[in-house]
Amino acid sequence: MREVAVFIAGLAFAFAWLAIWAGFLHIFGFSPFRRKIEDSASKRQRLKRLGKLRYILTFGVLGPGFAFGLAMITMDVLSNRSRGWVSESIKFAFFAVFFGLFQGFGSWRNELRDPVSFPPAYPPVK
Repeated sequence: MREVAVFIAGLAFAFAWLAIWAGFLHIFGFSPFRRKIEDSASKRQRLKRLGKLRYILTFGVLGPGFAFGLAMITMDVLSNRSRGWVSESIKFAFFAVFFGLFQGFGSWRNELRDPVSFPPAYPPVK
């Protein structure tokens, strides 16, 4: 039962961070959770101006990466598997950076994919 409570506490810390992160993004004009079709063209232009590196750092490392790292070290600390703050800091940095890069690259590809017309406009057959 204790393991379930530790898991829930880790998830709570992760979701709390994601709420704080989404609030800050909303203050700066980005809304990571709201999806509107009429906003897609202007959103795509704003994200292209932001650049790939800044996008990956903002929407990958500082968002889901930070939350994942925070959840992992919270579970370690609460379950008494921690080997000290140095070890937990290294784990946090590793999880935040690598999980965040993975999420950032994936979302960069999905967000900035050029729309494909349907049916595709094939050149005329000669």
